[in-house]
Amino acid sequence: MVTPQTKRRIRVSIISKYSAWVIIRAVALIALFIIVVSIYRFGGLEFLGDESTQKLVYDIMLRIVLSFTVWFFLACSKKIIIPAIIITASSALGKLVNDTATAKKTNKAITQYLTYIVYCISLIALFLIWTYHLIGTWISDIIGSGLVIMLTFILGLFSSSVLGNVLGYAILGGTNEFKVGDRVQIGDGCGDVIKVGFFFTRIKTVKDEIISIPNLTVMNKEIHNFSALQDVLLYVPIYLGYDVDKDIVQTTLIEAAHKTNGVMSAPNKEPFVLLRELGPCTITYELNVHINEPCKIAQIKSDLISNMLTELKKAGIDTSPPTYITIKNK
Repeated sequence: MVTPQTKRRIRVSIISKYSAWVIIRAVALIALFIIVVSIYRFGGLEFLGDESTQKLVYDIMLRIVLSFTVWFFLACSKKIIIPAIIITASSALGKLVNDTATAKKTNKAITQYLTYIVYCISLIALFLIWTYHLIGTWISDIIGSGLVIMLTFILGLFSSSVLGNVLGYAILGGTNEFKVGDRVQIGDGCGDVIKVGFFFTRIKTVKDEIISIPNLTVMNKEIHNFSALQDVLLYVPIYLGYDVDKDIVQTTLIEAAHKTNGVMSAPNKEPFVLLRELGPCTITYELNVHINEPCKIAQIKSDLISNMLTELKKAGIDTSPPTYITIKNK
């Protein structure tokens, strides 16, 4: 994951790398504009004939200069603006991407989307520059006002969660972290993915509830995709007192696992018990089992807990937490 210090260094390196490139071209465009205006104002086009001809040539020269300005904006976007946006979004991307190949694929997809937007803005600008005298001032004003409103709207989206959800949709589509039909857990929500929309990811829980999670929230949560693997490791902790024999506990829990439908017992997939923690009054045992039906994980876990309680009761093991009372002599 890229740290803020690393991102800052990368942004500084991009600016330092292209600062001379930007300055030279910006100065050249300004100088070219000043030269064109000066030639016209000081009579440099009088050899062309009457005033209308001079005005026509002057307008064409200005449009050429403005077209170069659009090209300059397009080049700056590809070299500076888009890479800076990619670096800024890398923190959110790092929460989802698990490998380098997926990260490259996602960066490429986001770059393409941003490039399309920049090209659309450039084409609209060129259209306004070269058709101003044909479509009339009033139509140009309407289009220009619409462009200003659109840009203002886009900038407003950057400061809200709306654009974040849309970018989240693009990133989720590029990373392929999950697809429709997968059993996933996103934060506290667990269920099957039924739709990945522009703004929300919808999952259907085991209780047939539809949960809509904003894509921006999905990007900020850990995603557990139970359908991504052929089998899933399911674990259930239980707390028992120090007076209980640990070997009997392990044997009893494994027996409960073998009696649970959906629990695998193939070689290298046998149930096993771990001792997780020694508490003040209890020992934490953890029963681990492999299952190959992720969509039934809730039901299998429920059956497993039921069998654990049954087998522990048969073995005469008390599952209630022990209580210790200390009496001090005065």
